[in-house]
Amino acid sequence: MEAGSLVIEVGVDEAIARASQLAERRRALLGIAGCPGAGKSTLSAAILARVSSSVVVPMDGFHMLNDDLIRLGRRNRKGAPDTFDAEGYVRMLRRVRDQAADELVTVPRYDRAASAPVPDAITVDPTTPLVITEGNYLLVDTPPWDAVRPVLDEVWYVDVD
Repeated sequence: MEAGSLVIEVGVDEAIARASQLAERRRALLGIAGCPGAGKSTLSAAILARVSSSVVVPMDGFHMLNDDLIRLGRRNRKGAPDTFDAEGYVRMLRRVRDQAADELVTVPRYDRAASAPVPDAITVDPTTPLVITEGNYLLVDTPPWDAVRPVLDEVWYVDVD
Protein backbone atom coordinates (compact mmCIF):
# COMPACT_ATOMS: atom_id res chain seq x y z
CA MET A 1 0.00 0.00 0.00
CA GLU A 2 1.32 3.46 -0.87
CA ALA A 3 2.23 6.03 1.77
CA GLY A 4 -0.74 8.08 2.85
CA SER A 5 -3.21 5.32 2.03
CA LEU A 6 -6.08 4.72 4.38
CA VAL A 7 -7.79 1.37 4.79
CA ILE A 8 -11.41 1.48 5.85
CA GLU A 9 -13.69 -1.50 5.67
CA VAL A 10 -17.19 -0.45 4.69
CA GLY A 11 -20.32 -1.98 3.26
CA VAL A 12 -22.11 -1.00 0.09
CA ASP A 13 -24.47 1.41 1.86
CA GLU A 14 -21.57 3.28 3.43
CA ALA A 15 -19.77 3.41 0.09
CA ILE A 16 -22.88 4.82 -1.60
CA ALA A 17 -23.21 7.42 1.16
CA ARG A 18 -19.58 8.51 0.58
CA ALA A 19 -20.16 8.63 -3.18
CA SER A 20 -23.20 10.84 -2.55
CA GLN A 21 -20.97 13.22 -0.59
CA LEU A 22 -18.52 13.35 -3.49
CA ALA A 23 -21.44 14.15 -5.83
CA GLU A 24 -22.03 17.35 -3.88
CA ARG A 25 -18.93 18.85 -5.55
CA ARG A 26 -18.81 20.54 -8.93
CA ARG A 27 -16.82 17.57 -10.29
CA ALA A 28 -15.30 14.62 -8.47
CA LEU A 29 -13.53 11.63 -10.01
CA LEU A 30 -13.85 8.42 -8.04
CA GLY A 31 -11.72 5.43 -8.94
CA ILE A 32 -12.71 1.90 -7.97
CA ALA A 33 -9.85 -0.58 -8.28
CA GLY A 34 -9.44 -4.25 -7.52
CA CYS A 35 -8.67 -7.66 -8.93
CA PRO A 36 -10.77 -9.21 -11.70
CA GLY A 37 -14.08 -10.40 -10.27
CA ALA A 38 -13.72 -8.43 -7.03
CA GLY A 39 -16.94 -6.48 -7.57
CA LYS A 40 -15.73 -3.19 -9.09
CA SER A 41 -18.45 -3.11 -11.75
CA THR A 42 -21.09 -4.24 -9.26
CA LEU A 43 -20.18 -1.48 -6.81
CA SER A 44 -20.04 1.08 -9.64
CA ALA A 45 -23.50 0.02 -10.82
CA ALA A 46 -24.88 0.23 -7.27
CA ILE A 47 -23.56 3.78 -6.91
CA LEU A 48 -24.90 4.74 -10.34
CA ALA A 49 -28.34 3.39 -9.41
CA ARG A 50 -28.50 5.35 -6.15
CA VAL A 51 -26.55 8.52 -6.97
CA SER A 52 -28.45 10.00 -9.90
CA SER A 53 -25.86 12.69 -10.54
CA SER A 54 -23.17 10.20 -11.58
CA VAL A 55 -21.77 8.43 -14.61
CA VAL A 56 -19.45 5.43 -14.98
CA VAL A 57 -16.54 5.50 -17.44
CA PRO A 58 -14.84 2.08 -17.18
CA MET A 59 -11.17 1.53 -17.91
CA ASP A 60 -12.20 -1.52 -20.01
CA GLY A 61 -13.25 0.79 -22.84
CA PHE A 62 -9.54 1.35 -23.41
CA HIS A 63 -8.68 -2.27 -24.31
CA MET A 64 -6.52 -2.30 -27.43
CA LEU A 65 -8.23 -3.72 -30.51
CA ASN A 66 -7.65 -7.43 -31.12
CA ASP A 67 -6.00 -6.71 -34.49
CA ASP A 68 -3.49 -4.43 -32.75
CA LEU A 69 -2.84 -7.02 -30.06
CA ILE A 70 -2.18 -9.66 -32.72
CA ARG A 71 0.18 -7.29 -34.58
CA LEU A 72 2.04 -6.59 -31.32
CA GLY A 73 2.15 -10.28 -30.32
CA ARG A 74 0.05 -9.65 -27.20
CA ARG A 75 -3.33 -11.22 -28.08
CA ASN A 76 -2.80 -14.12 -25.66
CA ARG A 77 -2.19 -11.56 -22.88
CA LYS A 78 -5.37 -9.50 -23.40
CA GLY A 79 -6.26 -7.85 -20.11
CA ALA A 80 -2.64 -7.36 -18.99
CA PRO A 81 -1.54 -3.76 -18.29
CA ASP A 82 0.27 -3.41 -21.62
CA THR A 83 -2.83 -4.42 -23.61
CA PHE A 84 -4.70 -1.20 -22.80
CA ASP A 85 -4.37 2.29 -24.23
CA ALA A 86 -3.31 3.66 -20.86
CA GLU A 87 -2.21 7.01 -22.32
CA GLY A 88 -5.64 7.44 -23.96
CA TYR A 89 -7.32 6.53 -20.69
CA VAL A 90 -5.32 9.16 -18.79
CA ARG A 91 -6.08 11.76 -21.49
CA MET A 92 -9.79 10.97 -21.13
CA LEU A 93 -9.66 11.32 -17.34
CA ARG A 94 -7.90 14.67 -17.63
CA ARG A 95 -10.39 15.85 -20.22
CA VAL A 96 -13.27 14.87 -17.93
CA ARG A 97 -11.53 16.55 -14.99
CA ASP A 98 -11.13 19.81 -16.94
CA GLN A 99 -14.40 19.57 -18.88
CA ALA A 100 -15.76 22.94 -20.05
CA ALA A 101 -19.31 23.91 -19.12
CA ASP A 102 -20.46 23.63 -22.75
CA GLU A 103 -18.56 20.44 -23.66
CA LEU A 104 -19.87 16.90 -23.91
CA VAL A 105 -17.16 14.25 -23.56
CA THR A 106 -17.77 10.85 -25.11
CA VAL A 107 -15.84 7.79 -24.02
CA PRO A 108 -15.71 4.16 -25.10
CA ARG A 109 -17.23 1.19 -23.32
CA TYR A 110 -16.21 -2.43 -23.69
CA ASP A 111 -18.52 -4.89 -25.43
CA ARG A 112 -17.74 -8.33 -23.98
CA ALA A 113 -19.74 -10.15 -26.68
CA ALA A 114 -17.72 -8.48 -29.43
CA SER A 115 -14.51 -8.54 -27.35
CA ALA A 116 -13.88 -4.95 -28.43
CA PRO A 117 -14.31 -1.35 -27.33
CA VAL A 118 -17.29 0.62 -28.64
CA PRO A 119 -16.19 4.20 -29.37
CA ASP A 120 -18.21 7.16 -28.07
CA ALA A 121 -20.67 4.89 -26.22
CA ILE A 122 -20.84 6.88 -22.97
CA THR A 123 -21.48 10.61 -22.72
CA VAL A 124 -20.22 12.66 -19.79
CA ASP A 125 -22.34 15.76 -19.36
CA PRO A 126 -20.51 18.78 -17.91
CA THR A 127 -23.16 19.10 -15.20
CA THR A 128 -22.59 15.57 -13.86
CA PRO A 129 -20.69 16.05 -10.61
CA LEU A 130 -19.57 12.45 -9.94
CA VAL A 131 -17.59 10.50 -12.51
CA ILE A 132 -16.80 6.94 -11.48
CA THR A 133 -14.07 4.99 -13.22
CA GLU A 134 -13.28 1.41 -12.43
CA GLY A 135 -10.55 -0.98 -13.43
CA ASN A 136 -7.76 -3.28 -12.38
CA TYR A 137 -4.83 -0.91 -12.85
CA LEU A 138 -5.85 2.41 -11.29
CA LEU A 139 -3.26 2.07 -8.53
CA VAL A 140 -0.36 0.68 -10.56
CA ASP A 141 2.68 2.82 -9.73
CA THR A 142 4.69 2.31 -12.94
CA PRO A 143 4.38 4.31 -16.17
CA PRO A 144 2.07 4.92 -17.87
CA TRP A 145 -0.45 3.80 -15.22
CA ASP A 146 1.13 5.95 -12.51
CA ALA A 147 -0.47 8.98 -14.19
CA VAL A 148 -3.99 7.74 -13.30
CA ARG A 149 -3.97 8.18 -9.52
CA PRO A 150 -3.10 11.91 -9.47
CA VAL A 151 -6.16 12.70 -11.64
CA LEU A 152 -8.60 11.01 -9.25
CA ASP A 153 -10.00 12.55 -6.08
CA GLU A 154 -10.36 9.19 -4.35
CA VAL A 155 -9.56 5.60 -5.23
CA TRP A 156 -11.29 2.74 -3.45
CA TYR A 157 -9.84 -0.76 -3.56
CA VAL A 158 -12.43 -3.51 -3.59
CA ASP A 159 -11.13 -6.62 -1.88
CA VAL A 160 -12.80 -9.99 -1.47
CA ASP A 161 -12.19 -12.65 1.14
